[in-house]
Amino acid sequence: MRSKLFPLVLLTLATFAQPAWTAETAERSAPEGGVLSLLPAPQVTTHSITLAGRKLDYQAKAGTLSLLSAKGDVSAEIFYVAYTQQPGQPAKDRPITFVFNGGPGAASAYLHLGAIGPRIVQTSADGEFLPPPQKLIDNPDSWLDMSDLVFVDPVGTGYSRESPGHEGKEFWGVDADASSVGAFIRLYLAQNGRTGSPLFLAGESYGGFRAALLARTLQEDVGLSPSGIVLISPALEFMLVRPDQFDQLHWALELPSLAAAKLRNDGVSGDALREKLADIEHYALGDYLSALNSGLEQGGKLASGRVAEITGLPLDLVQRNFARVPIGLFAKEFQRAKGKVLSPYDATVGGADIEPESARDTGPDPVLDRSVPALTSAFVAYARDELNYHTDVSYRLLSGDVGHNWDYGTQGQGYAGVMNDLQRARALNPSLGVVIVNGYTDLVTPYLGSRYLVNQIPTLAGAKPIRLDVLEGGHMMYLRPDGRRALKDAASELYQATQ
Repeated sequence: MRSKLFPLVLLTLATFAQPAWTAETAERSAPEGGVLSLLPAPQVTTHSITLAGRKLDYQAKAGTLSLLSAKGDVSAEIFYVAYTQQPGQPAKDRPITFVFNGGPGAASAYLHLGAIGPRIVQTSADGEFLPPPQKLIDNPDSWLDMSDLVFVDPVGTGYSRESPGHEGKEFWGVDADASSVGAFIRLYLAQNGRTGSPLFLAGESYGGFRAALLARTLQEDVGLSPSGIVLISPALEFMLVRPDQFDQLHWALELPSLAAAKLRNDGVSGDALREKLADIEHYALGDYLSALNSGLEQGGKLASGRVAEITGLPLDLVQRNFARVPIGLFAKEFQRAKGKVLSPYDATVGGADIEPESARDTGPDPVLDRSVPALTSAFVAYARDELNYHTDVSYRLLSGDVGHNWDYGTQGQGYAGVMNDLQRARALNPSLGVVIVNGYTDLVTPYLGSRYLVNQIPTLAGAKPIRLDVLEGGHMMYLRPDGRRALKDAASELYQATQ
């Protein structure tokens, strides 16, 4: 979440036929007032998909739920798409998972059409988007056979909007966001008779931050106890995401991810990648961090040679930066000879450098910025053509307005963070399962940061241990077919515990 990082968010062997759907009459009228009048009443359609060799019939519902202010008027409409197995085990016994992306300011289309939903955008084997127009295919790794799914767009994202007389800023902050999303979860469960169902949360990037916070607030403020949470490339403590110039720890936590980018560029993968990175992780938190703490110039003298070797950057460049390698510098310089810049969201993906003479990357991010038109157009078409949801409201995949106006608040140390909230949630519910999944070549939320934070919290008597997984790929490792499969495998442990 550096300057370009306000949003924190498939090749197949056969082409699947587009599933047939049927519309049913919605039981709720359309919202009213201002732009909300352009949002239709909820739409219900029926579909089917084959997962693990078994045909699964399901119902999709696209619509909004109204949030009420303290005065009793409607303050916002939150858009969602819900998928429910039809038929299946009794609804009260089926797990239900609420899914959201991060940003702040991101709609849920990333996880919806990229990883977890029954329909996904087809990408290459390396997780890159194909030329437009985007093609939707059935998702062989959808989580729908493990859980009913509800994809949620917080206020100001997707089709979700504040009501006339209210401002988006009422919802754009750490506590306000948790409160509004928590209220949505309570309302959805109550209105659909699912309050007794096993409850799960899945969030990416800031969505992982939100999920960890909700794991506590849902228990303390709403009276709901999640069974498990899946945190995908999470931003858990902002002291590691937005450090100040005198903090040396973040350099050490980022170094293995830079190394992973070089190793993948060299063709190293699998067990060989993990083995080489294990040595670099040990160096990063040992001799490297010790060298940096010895002082700016002294640290540069001690560590520059090894850092240049690990990152593949020229020695003189590393020396000029005192063995400290900013993410932007690495992204700009690693493939300069090829006229490319790397994406911090996946440092194996490069794009054309539009200003090679500049010391800074000024062009579009080859992962994040390419995702916006791809997923926006794909979701709008999907909502209209397959979910029967017709609206002239613009779909906000990534809202700069939300991200730039977000209130992070302050905590004791001055940074927003949720590790204490996560610990409190686990103490309240010792059976709470927690899975954290990172990508090796994600430079936005480096994988060693998650491991470091988990290792810094005490073991809680009787609580389930936190599971940590690192997959090949970047921030959105699930855009790769193998990463999407591995993500589901990691999450499946939580759902098996409820069977």
